Amino acid sequence: MATLTSLNSLELSLIGRLKTHPLMQEIPTMPWQDLLLILIQRRYLSLSIVNTYEFVIDALIDEPIKKTVREILHEEYPRTTKGVPLPSHREHLFNDLLHMGATAEMILATQESPTTQRIRNESHQTLLSCLQSNHCQVGLVAWLRFWGEVLVSVEYACFWKRISERLADRHTENKKRSEFYYFHMIHDSRASDVGHENILGGLTHPQELAVHLQGLIQSEEALNYCLKLEETAFQLKHQFYDQFFIKNCRGDL
Repeated sequence: MATLTSLNSLELSLIGRLKTHPLMQEIPTMPWQDLLLILIQRRYLSLSIVNTYEFVIDALIDEPIKKTVREILHEEYPRTTKGVPLPSHREHLFNDLLHMGATAEMILATQESPTTQRIRNESHQTLLSCLQSNHCQVGLVAWLRFWGEVLVSVEYACFWKRISERLADRHTENKKRSEFYYFHMIHDSRASDVGHENILGGLTHPQELAVHLQGLIQSEEALNYCLKLEETAFQLKHQFYDQFFIKNCRGDL
C-alpha cells in the first residue's frame, strides 16, 4: 500500500501556492469592475463542471464510486422534498453575479478569452488522457477531486474576501445571501488530509471522493500518477489567473 504522505504534502503545497498567486494578493484592493470581469470569465470554467462529472461517471467502473460522483453531480440541480426542481447552481452563479453588481448583458455577452478556452480544453484533454493510463480509475477520481472540488474551494475562499462585502452567508438587511460562491467554498473544501476523513461529522465533496481515492491508490505508480495529475490541475488554474495579472500590470484588464 502506497503512503499518502506525499499526496497530502503536495496538496497543501499547491493550495498555498494558489493562494499566493499575484492576482489573489490583489483581490483586497482590486476595483469592483475588474473583479466582476474576472468572475464572469471564471464562470466559463464553472459551466464545464457538469460535463466533467458526466464524463467521469461514464468512465468509472466501480459502482459505489459512480454513486458518490452521481450524488455530488445531482446537487447541481436541487429539488424540494416533493421533487420539484429548484434553481440550479448555474442559476445561483448568475444571480450571485447580478447581486454583486454585474448586469445580465455583462455576464451573457462577455466572450470567453482565448486563454480561458485553452485552459478549458487542456483540462478536458488531461481528463481524456486518463483513459489511456493503466491507472485510469484512480486518475479520474484524483482529477475530479482536486481540479473540480479542492482548488475551486481555494479560489472562492480567496474571492470571498471581497464578495463578502456585497453578499453574505445568510440573508441580512443589507446583503443578499450568496447561493453559489459561499456554498462551493464550504462544500468543496479540503477539510482534512486524505486518509483522515471523519464520517461522523459529515463529509465535504473532496472528503467523499478521498474515501474512494485512498482505496484506489494501491501502488507507488498509482500514487505518482495522482501527484502528476494534481500538479497539472494546479498549473492550469495558475495559468488561468496569470492572464488577468499580466493584463492588470499593463493597465488594460
